[in-house]
Amino acid sequence: MEPDEAWNMALDALDIMEPEARDALMSTAEIRHVDANTTIISQDDEDDHVYVLLEGSARVVLLSEGGQEIWLDWFGAGAIFGELAALTGKRRTSEIVTETDCRVAVITGPQFFDLMRNHGAFGLALAKILAARIHHTTQRMFELSALSAPGRIYAELLRMSEPSATHSTSRTIRIAPSMTELARRVNTTRETTSRTVNDLERRGLLKRSDRSFELVDPDLLNRMLGSG
Repeated sequence: MEPDEAWNMALDALDIMEPEARDALMSTAEIRHVDANTTIISQDDEDDHVYVLLEGSARVVLLSEGGQEIWLDWFGAGAIFGELAALTGKRRTSEIVTETDCRVAVITGPQFFDLMRNHGAFGLALAKILAARIHHTTQRMFELSALSAPGRIYAELLRMSEPSATHSTSRTIRIAPSMTELARRVNTTRETTSRTVNDLERRGLLKRSDRSFELVDPDLLNRMLGSG
């Protein structure tokens, strides 16, 4: 089959470059359209489907006994998720909820294993993804235990940013998160988040423009992590 742009971008993001592996995944997957604010994977479910996010974004959360969402991660186009249940045969450990309208490619657990057995490129890509997630989770655990709420906000802003196209020393968050979203990401209150962002703006370390943030001196912000 001929891949569309979304497939190409997703496969590139997954670092699956072998043509046979790309074709096998595309021909195996079922495409689904999912509305915003819809649960794709429910915590404690027993299914083993694996998903590739082709378009849109989703958040990863844990649900407390009282139904409160505890934010874990965010997925954009090119992410693969659901693989842990397929690999371990255990229940789902978290909830995946769409933030926007999404298009996802879905494969069953047995199809997932066939792809790994038959295409080394697929297994290698998955190993890299799992290693990156372990690193990411370890970093967040460290931040939660070692950094203050402002420090965690600084770290999250740096993580969400990318090099600026217009200034060689600054970084940009093209679509800035709401204060509520940013607070959820670092497990603090909206009030603390708003106060911290306003303080950065007052000190000239952050500039708001339309829906974006510019981090004017990311090196200084990085040095401030432990003192926030």
